[in-house]
Amino acid sequence: MARLVILPNQGIIDGFKGTVDFYLWKGVPCARAWPRKPTKQRSAKVQQTWPAFSYAAKEWLNLTKIVQDAYIKLATNSGLTSREMQVRSYLTGLYRYPIP
Repeated sequence: MARLVILPNQGIIDGFKGTVDFYLWKGVPCARAWPRKPTKQRSAKVQQTWPAFSYAAKEWLNLTKIVQDAYIKLATNSGLTSREMQVRSYLTGLYRYPIP
């Protein structure tokens, strides 16, 4: 990621389409290499986790407001968002490490 002073005009942005991604991050103009799919095939073990991850991510919308608020509170100061905390708890359990 590179921080820019200002975003270039649309003509320049269009000229770099597929090469450079221009965007605003918290109001700061930035640029980065255009995201591309990895060329290496994912392992079978990684591919097996995709359906569970997809299901867990979609389930956020089905949670009640009370449960969502609990995840929001739980995620505070954890470095994770509430949705990341919910997916993590679905996939690996809420507390992966024993509590002393």
